[in-house]
Amino acid sequence: MNNTLLTDLYQLTMLQGYWHEGMAETAVFELFVRKLPAGRNFLIAAGLAQALDYLEHLAFSEEEIAFLHDSGFFDARFLDQLASLRFRGDVDAMPEGTVFFPNEPVLRVTAPLPQA
Repeated sequence: MNNTLLTDLYQLTMLQGYWHEGMAETAVFELFVRKLPAGRNFLIAAGLAQALDYLEHLAFSEEEIAFLHDSGFFDARFLDQLASLRFRGDVDAMPEGTVFFPNEPVLRVTAPLPQA
């Protein structure tokens, strides 16, 4: 199953903005929790395999490109570029089962901005 469109419209429109401005320098994004749920003192890292699988298979299908085209939000030249987008960055993450606390990076992605 292709999960590439499991993102929000904001991320895709920002990606188009980066493309339009030629912004492809290296970027770093971190996943962390700002505040723990009530009654919790810590969380356990889980889901790394799923995150890595998503990034490893990141590719927009022809049907997804057509869907984005039909939305009217995206430039045809951008969509042509999007069709060849693949993740080539680095991922650093806590091992599965690691206890973590608020404001502690659980996962860090370093890649060219359009990929990150």
